[in-house]
Amino acid sequence: MSKNNVSAVSMIGAALVAAGMTVAGQAAAAGSTFRDCDQCPEMVVIPAGEFMMGAAADDDSREDDERPARTVTIAKAFALGKHEVTFDEWDACVADHGCEKVADEGWGRGRRPVINIDQSQALAYTKWLSGKTGHTYALPTEAQWEYAAGAGTTRGTYWGTAKNQACAQGNVYDATAKSKLMFDWPAFPCEDGHTETAPVGSFAPNANGLHDMLGNVWEWIADCYRPTYAGAPTDGSAVDADSCMKRMSKGGSWNIFPAWVRTTYRYGLEGKLRSNNLGMRVMRVMP
Repeated sequence: MSKNNVSAVSMIGAALVAAGMTVAGQAAAAGSTFRDCDQCPEMVVIPAGEFMMGAAADDDSREDDERPARTVTIAKAFALGKHEVTFDEWDACVADHGCEKVADEGWGRGRRPVINIDQSQALAYTKWLSGKTGHTYALPTEAQWEYAAGAGTTRGTYWGTAKNQACAQGNVYDATAKSKLMFDWPAFPCEDGHTETAPVGSFAPNANGLHDMLGNVWEWIADCYRPTYAGAPTDGSAVDADSCMKRMSKGGSWNIFPAWVRTTYRYGLEGKLRSNNLGMRVMRVMP
């Protein structure tokens, strides 16, 4: 498989009456969770802050497009999906005529992450959510995603460098999957109990309370892919262009190289691509 082609926190109840709304004049606290509706994704408030985006200079697994690392300032809190968007959530949009029904490969729907969606379909889901709730939903920018995924870490994974720890943290290409699928690349030296997608929340969250930020499925990102960070914005906004040959995805998946399951890894894909290892997570603008 080449880089340019894929075949592939709890509710705080009445204290937050409406998602992200202020309560008694005070903004929702960082780390608090909410839903804007019964069928909407559960969201986690991510605080404003500053971080070093891109791979550290001494990270041996870094690739050229992860450089140059730069300081990015997230000036305003935002909310990010606690989980990847599930089939249950997607199918609610389908039932409301806002999304197309997509295949689950026979693996099941429910709490598994939605797959086989291209970027335009992912954007249609955010548009439906925005219309349904009256709040602004979107795909996260690359900076927002990496900031939230890293959760203060600097080594590419939020669980450290030991590869045998990956299976407690995410659904990755593990020893069991390799014995069944026999893809021609290394596997993580552990077993996570899944050979395809796993129901969201099956693994430990990162320090921000977000599950499956690495592994399970790649997640569509708002940015246009550029093969360098030279000249990239430092305010957390998305890279965009009138002509965009590739769109961004982040996070790795259940069937991909261990070296690609890193918060800093960047995967540029044609926006029309649909795959059984590609899904989404939503961002919600906070007041």
